[in-house]
Amino acid sequence: MHEFDLELNGLFERSVHRLRAAEVFDAEAFSLLFAHISRKASLLADEYVVSKQVLASLVGARDSIRNSAPFLPESANSLELADEFELLLSMIALGIDPAMRVGGSPRIT
Repeated sequence: MHEFDLELNGLFERSVHRLRAAEVFDAEAFSLLFAHISRKASLLADEYVVSKQVLASLVGARDSIRNSAPFLPESANSLELADEFELLLSMIALGIDPAMRVGGSPRIT
C-alpha cells in the first residue's frame, strides 16, 4: 500500500492538474479520482501509515475545486464534491472504511 500509485497519479493529472493549468473542470475525471481514492481508503482503514500521495491528492482535489469556483461555473457547481473529498480525508484519518459509511445514519462505536 505504500508504493507510488501510477493510476492515482494519472487520475490526479487528468483532474486537478488539468483544472489548474487549463481551467477545465472535467467532472468525470474528478469522479474517477474520487472513486479510486475511496477504494484505496477502504484498504487503508486499518492502517496506521497513509501515503503522502493519497493525502496530497485529496487536499489538491478539494482545494482546486474550491479555488476555481469563483471564476469557473463548473467548479462552482461541484462544491459538494470538494466537501466529499474533505470527508474522505477525514475518514482516512479516523480509520473509517468509506464503504461502511451510511449517509444520514450516526456512526456508533
